[in-house]
Amino acid sequence: MKSNYIQTAVVILLSILFIYAGIFKAMDYQLFLSDLSKSPLLVKYDKTLLAPAVLGTEFLIVVLLSFTLTRKAGLFLSFFVMLLFTLYLSTLYFLYTNIPCSCGGILGKMSYPTHIIFNAVFTVMSAAAILVGVKKPVILK
Repeated sequence: MKSNYIQTAVVILLSILFIYAGIFKAMDYQLFLSDLSKSPLLVKYDKTLLAPAVLGTEFLIVVLLSFTLTRKAGLFLSFFVMLLFTLYLSTLYFLYTNIPCSCGGILGKMSYPTHIIFNAVFTVMSAAAILVGVKKPVILK
């Protein structure tokens, strides 16, 4: 029973995070595209395809988390996306200088170390929600 509360809390927090991030990126889409274009890790990718894919994925996660039948898929996708964002920010921070963050709102105003820790916490929370949702196997004696 306690695991349901943990998973529900994580689902709510993840939904708020992805709605917030997606809306802020969409509200200033040109800045989002511009910041993506400045990233040395994304020079090989078409930003006009990458930007909508990022936004679509963020909103897809919220939709998946909203329904019981798709919640597990939403948690796995949120874990994967948060892990990618964390690794992406870490790589930028440790290997490059003066790279703008393409996140919107307050997330974009965080320092890189704070943002990396923030993302890592949400990555761990996603993993925890997945793990508490896993049914324990029945062991036959």
